[in-house]
Amino acid sequence: MEGPDAVDDEEILERRFIGMVEVDSGTLLLGDPLYCLPRAKDGTPGIDYASVIAAPDEAASYLSGKPVMLLGQFGGDGTFPVFAEVDEDGSVVRVTVEFVEPEEDE
Repeated sequence: MEGPDAVDDEEILERRFIGMVEVDSGTLLLGDPLYCLPRAKDGTPGIDYASVIAAPDEAASYLSGKPVMLLGQFGGDGTFPVFAEVDEDGSVVRVTVEFVEPEEDE
């Protein structure tokens, strides 16, 4: 079987709603917290918001030499639904953020 719902020839993924993501800067940051958050114990700074503002205005770009990605140009601020596709073992295979405002009854 081929298509977006297949991982291999036999495995079908289950799509699950996992929550909402709030965006108030017009940009969503995708990355491991190790690279984003400060670590006082090591004296390692986190990502400064000024570097987010200074980042290229592209659909997706890297940030300040860190292995994280900024996602933008999706319509701006809002609350957006997030879905996970899980395999038969319950492992997350794919995560999707739908950059559309949910309907009132969702």
